[in-house]
Amino acid sequence: MHSGAKEGTIGIMSDLSTNLRLLCGYRPSISSVARDLGLNRSQLNRYLAGSSTPRAALLRRICDYFGVEEHEVRLPPNDFSAIVKVRGLSSDSLSRTLRVHFDRITTRNDPRIFQLSGTFFEYYWSMSTPGKVVRALVGFAPEREHLFYRRLERMGDPKAVVTRHFRYQGAALMTGDRVFMNDYETGAGIEVTQTVLYPDYSFRWRALHGVKVGVSANRDHVPCAVRTYLERTPPRANLIANLRRVGLLTPDDPDLPEQILPMIDNRTSGPYGFQAHNLLAI
Repeated sequence: MHSGAKEGTIGIMSDLSTNLRLLCGYRPSISSVARDLGLNRSQLNRYLAGSSTPRAALLRRICDYFGVEEHEVRLPPNDFSAIVKVRGLSSDSLSRTLRVHFDRITTRNDPRIFQLSGTFFEYYWSMSTPGKVVRALVGFAPEREHLFYRRLERMGDPKAVVTRHFRYQGAALMTGDRVFMNDYETGAGIEVTQTVLYPDYSFRWRALHGVKVGVSANRDHVPCAVRTYLERTPPRANLIANLRRVGLLTPDDPDLPEQILPMIDNRTSGPYGFQAHNLLAI
């Protein structure tokens, strides 16, 4: 009985390792999988070879990463392979290609990007309501080696009840000493916004300025580029207090900090390009 139990355990480990190798075959490299999971390459190799098996918590994380269930990854390889084919993983060449390009850019991500973690107010002239300044709330949160963020806009007076809300989800990375933000509006899902920022490089990055590219939210959907300015929210303010300040502001609103308007002035910077303000020139 003891010998049979041992053989059964070996068989389960063999099935698990075989199935893990199958899943890793749909990623650009073993190194990219190890990096995404925060594992040592040699540790992952032991799981793939069947000489070791991941603990329960780590196995759940591995399954979440590949989008499979724990009980599935322990199935006989033929059964597991059939599940993978039904889900399209084995033929999803587009996803694999996208993953290759995504990995190439994220490997260049400067670790200083994580100093952005926290919440900021973002200011820029509204693309759809001329003459009003948008004050949005942006929250950055790290997840492993990536930095994701959420942005909330309210298109109305912060002191009144506002029914028009826009929520965005995005990812930020830093390369070439600049921060690149890309997000999409989660409601209709038809708007994508890109922002490029200069960090101030001070401790915990108090302020950033740059250029935002998007489209107006009115029916015209005019492509626009505006200067934008991000500033950390007050250290003692809670989330509710910050949300109450989000909305459209007039240029003379007493709640609009005086340093904002010069930073988001959209007057042309030159005949050949529209640039973010140079802080040294202000």
